Amino acid sequence: MFKRYIVQVIFAGNFEVKYDFFTILPGLVPGDVVVCDTARGYSCGTVIGYIETSTKVAKWIVCPVPVEAHRQFLAAIRRQEKELEELLS
Repeated sequence: MFKRYIVQVIFAGNFEVKYDFFTILPGLVPGDVVVCDTARGYSCGTVIGYIETSTKVAKWIVCPVPVEAHRQFLAAIRRQEKELEELLS
């Protein structure tokens, strides 16, 4: 059976309000970007940390966002574009 955790998350544009979400992902650390199932649909937020209990938690974190992998992908695309420009020059 999965262990359920409670994680606090903030969203861009409203850093003062912390929202609580359930997750079964034990490896999340502060600063991780996650997709959350919110009352307004899916939204990306930033993990603040784990908490023991909450009276306002009802929704779940869907998945982590692989931000570093995305940065590496963009860097590879930029390298390929540069190489192509050099070949065409």
